Amino acid sequence: MRYRTRGWIMPEADVLAMLRLIDERIRSSQIEVRHRDVLIRLRAILENDLNGHRIGKPSTPRPDDQEKAA
Repeated sequence: MRYRTRGWIMPEADVLAMLRLIDERIRSSQIEVRHRDVLIRLRAILENDLNGHRIGKPSTPRPDDQEKAA
C-alpha cells in the first residue's frame, strides 16, 4: 500500500499546542455543531500523523489505494 507524503511538516511541539487549543475550542459552549465536527476530525488527523511519526510510519494511506485493496 502506498502512503501519501506530507505536503508540510509541523514540529511536534506545535502539533501538541494545536491539539490543546482544539480541545479547548471543542469544549466551548459557544461553538456550532458543524465547527465542532470539523475540529474533531482535524484532531483525529493530527493525532494519527503524530502517532505515526513517533513510531516511524508514513502518513495516512491514500483513499484510492484502499479502494484497490478491497
